Amino acid sequence: MISQKMIREVQTCADRLTNDLIAVLHTNPRCSSYRSLPTDQLIELKDDLYKNLGRWLSSRSKAAVEARYLKLGRERHLSRVPLSEVIFAQSVTKSMLLDFIRRSIPGDSQDAGPEHELVVAISEFFDEVVYWVAMGYEDAGRAQEANPAEEAGTSPWVPDSKSEPMTNGALEAVVAELPVSRGGDVGETSG
Repeated sequence: MISQKMIREVQTCADRLTNDLIAVLHTNPRCSSYRSLPTDQLIELKDDLYKNLGRWLSSRSKAAVEARYLKLGRERHLSRVPLSEVIFAQSVTKSMLLDFIRRSIPGDSQDAGPEHELVVAISEFFDEVVYWVAMGYEDAGRAQEANPAEEAGTSPWVPDSKSEPMTNGALEAVVAELPVSRGGDVGETSG
């Protein structure tokens, strides 16, 4: 059984975890593109993760994780964040969350079994996250290639190089219009 106490502790400290993570994303040179993303967008995303962690882990719904993180991958592609930085950001998120959990476990805890299960579940969750983020990123790239712009800025999927990163509303509208691969491996859960 996954430690519900630890999940509640993560949810209780979600604001602090979010702020600490955003500070890293804004200062670490391995994810420098995150500095150009709107802070409110990052706060919303990480709050969603930390505050809904129990639901994500207890339901083990791969379809929910797939949908959420395919969308994130597409958004990061449209925001021109390099895939390596997106993956690094997920890795940092996972590491910081696991460090928080390890620090929260009492040193003399006789029954660390549920906490260990939580660490394993979080690791498996982030393995899925990285896969679906990469798939969404690639899907947006394929959509972009299938609909090349005649000139910079004319494609609804590709902002021109002089434009600012898209706002949440504009980004969501573009992501909603992206064509989804019909090959059965992206965005489809059944035949």
